[in-house]
Amino acid sequence: MFDQKHYLPILKGRKGEYGALETLSPAVKSSLTPLIEIPPIPWDWDEEQPAKSIDGHLEKVGANFERSWPLDRPVYVDLLWISENERMSDGEHPLEYVFRVARERSLSAIPVINLIRCDEYVGACRTVLQQDNRGICLRIQREDFAEFPNLESQMFGMLESLPVSTRATDLILDIRSIAPPRQVDVDSVISMVKAIPRLHEWRSFTLAATSFPENLTGLPPSDSSLIERTEWRLWLDLWRRQREISRRPTFGDYAISHPEPSEVEPRVMRPSASIRYTAEEAWLVLKGRNLRDNGFAQFHQVCRDLIRRPEYSGGDFSWGDKYIYDCANQRTGPGNLTTWRKVGTSHHVAFAVRQLATHYGS
Repeated sequence: MFDQKHYLPILKGRKGEYGALETLSPAVKSSLTPLIEIPPIPWDWDEEQPAKSIDGHLEKVGANFERSWPLDRPVYVDLLWISENERMSDGEHPLEYVFRVARERSLSAIPVINLIRCDEYVGACRTVLQQDNRGICLRIQREDFAEFPNLESQMFGMLESLPVSTRATDLILDIRSIAPPRQVDVDSVISMVKAIPRLHEWRSFTLAATSFPENLTGLPPSDSSLIERTEWRLWLDLWRRQREISRRPTFGDYAISHPEPSEVEPRVMRPSASIRYTAEEAWLVLKGRNLRDNGFAQFHQVCRDLIRRPEYSGGDFSWGDKYIYDCANQRTGPGNLTTWRKVGTSHHVAFAVRQLATHYGS
């Protein structure tokens, strides 16, 4: 479906990320295929129960996809964080519901599956495959290489149960977090790639990972910090040693997020006025003070600090960069936390696409 010059961001299906996709130019959108993870049902900490039913949680998913992504471009959808026991009020499986809604809106959605999904999820995936005939995305993790002594048998057993061929399957080797202490080196990645069966047969092959931390609590307030984009360096190291593997992978990451969804109780959260800004080899994180005590107006000064730095790409680079410039000059308001997730993701995705184009000289 695409080659190694493409980009695959793994994004949480929340307002900020959907909004960021909506802001991208047609040229940027044509250079990437997003994987959207439907987030878990939010928790009501006061009532100690889910804040919504599964019906309420998923009711806007079709509109979010339609608004943020072109109808004719594929998008991967993963219900990894939805409990296997959840069913819609009429008994429909949540995966079948999401793809029925996508089908009704003529969206080009592709289901994601891994090697440990329950029979009901596999069955729902089978139904979607039969109805849409767009193939599937198989997402394997580094733990699978240790958990399954015969990985090839496990992978092809999953494909046979659907059934679907390798030629209709997009394969993602998702190493997930490589932030300390779960770092990984290029030799171990090469070993994993070599262990993947029939590497040339898959419709596409992507290596995804991230070194973005789970939260920013360890970074100093009223200061700036650099966090190395280890996944980008790892992908470059693998590219330089491409003769040791039979196929170059596409680059994938988690944009400006950690793979695990946040489970922090909102009543004890003390978020700061922070901007996550992607640069060539690192994320630049600029932090103000906590928002509860100091308010959102801090973002004007944080933005002024950012646009003075050499890492800033300029106001014309992306929607997010334009918002930063306008906020610095108080031409727009300071927004809220969703705004800044949208800003940072908008810049990151555009930056990753340009970075790959520069790497390949196109």
